[in-house]
Amino acid sequence: MYLDFLVEVPDEKGKITTKKKGDAIYVNYEVGREYLPDRQYTILKRVIIGKLSKADKGMMVPNQNFLTYFPEVELPEEKFNPNRSSCLKIGPYIVIQKILEEYKIPELLERQFESKVLGLFLDLMAYSIICENNAGQYYPMYAYGHPLFTEGMRIYSDTKVSDFLCGMSGEESVGFLNDWNSTCDHREKSYISYDSTNKNSEAGNIEMVEFGEAKVDVGAPIFNYSIAYDTKNAKPLFYETYLGSIADISQLESMLGKAKGYGYKNIGFILDRGYFSKGNIRKMDEYGDSFVIMVKGMAKLVNTLVLKNKGRFEEERKYSIRKHHVY
Repeated sequence: MYLDFLVEVPDEKGKITTKKKGDAIYVNYEVGREYLPDRQYTILKRVIIGKLSKADKGMMVPNQNFLTYFPEVELPEEKFNPNRSSCLKIGPYIVIQKILEEYKIPELLERQFESKVLGLFLDLMAYSIICENNAGQYYPMYAYGHPLFTEGMRIYSDTKVSDFLCGMSGEESVGFLNDWNSTCDHREKSYISYDSTNKNSEAGNIEMVEFGEAKVDVGAPIFNYSIAYDTKNAKPLFYETYLGSIADISQLESMLGKAKGYGYKNIGFILDRGYFSKGNIRKMDEYGDSFVIMVKGMAKLVNTLVLKNKGRFEEERKYSIRKHHVY
């Protein structure tokens, strides 16, 4: 696969050759030689590392072989042919821009990122929302047909995107979440909906990827991530990523402490049955938090309470929840 930028043709005397085929001139690199004693003949081993630029013969469009044999070459950040579509899809961009301005998100992000990469960060965010995708190699295709937050609407290459994401640190993420939650009103009553999921991973040796209780079990290790959402103000508050071997029911206590750490005091939690346990209920009681949680009907604790109160509320009008037709 040929990449979407230009590099200089390597200055390797005797090892670089070119060969024309059709309209293209391919650049070959000698990677070794094999001497055949019975024939008294040496075979040259060459691989194609790119093809010459039609505009500048000193430049070439590299392929994956070039990255393998010349890893020390500094790659350009922008595409060599940054033409834009004649029709830009501006609607989603306007909506996202309005939301960013309303919540003053760029100002918060400026505390964590340099101004020259802040635009790229916002573009990647918009790309993931609009395209429902986070694969870096498809970002240039998105940038071709959409307005961009990057200064000058520069179209960065997928290599630049990869380098940028790899260079992000956990401190930047924590810093933004601290700033974001400091803007919230901690005095008003907030109901926080909290839920988590996990993803299978085949990315190799990543610390948080471990075998655990996968939502979709394909025999691969997983990592977990969760989000806490303010149901009253309809906005996310914070998120977490944690080891794949940690069960949801065990992670809740950490989340409760994090909510307190952000300064939330008058809060309630809305939780599904994955977080139901005596320990978690006791912990929320200790913090003085109200909560609505889906129970596990066959659990001894629940079964005992149901049988104890059976016949005391099922037919009394004052216990009716009309909207859901239950008592």
